[in-house]
Amino acid sequence: MTIVVRKAVLPDDLATLIQFLGHLHDLEHAIDPARQTATDGADSHMQHLIQDAEKNQGLVAIAETPKGESVGMMVCSVETFEGQYLYPSESRVGYISDLWIEPDHRGGSLLDDMIATAEAHFKALGLETLMLSYLVGNDRAAAAYTKRGFQPNEVQMKRKIS
Repeated sequence: MTIVVRKAVLPDDLATLIQFLGHLHDLEHAIDPARQTATDGADSHMQHLIQDAEKNQGLVAIAETPKGESVGMMVCSVETFEGQYLYPSESRVGYISDLWIEPDHRGGSLLDDMIATAEAHFKALGLETLMLSYLVGNDRAAAAYTKRGFQPNEVQMKRKIS
């Protein structure tokens, strides 16, 4: 089955985007209770992500079957790292902030197609680097991204203040 990754049409796709982000929120909340559940934050967070993408040359995309069934979403934007610690060509990157694929559509080429869509978008902007992140403990995401050539770059750690 051929799945198409296309730019989201707003407001038509908003409910689907919120639904998929909610699934991602719930999955991440199960790994890290500091993450909001779908009920607590998917709607407002998706509004924030859309605004960020619009402001920072990003892309909000939907993956759908030939019959128009939505099966995934991706949000990405240009991220600029301030300061003087990176070479200029590395200080602006394409960044995939949120990505969801419905369980029945995982394991095939859809993730490759979504990443290729992000790469094409950022390449057209003259960027050379694509970054993403995943929550530690989401081993399936880690394996999928590693298989596609992503490598750990920087690790953030946290702890509660006692």
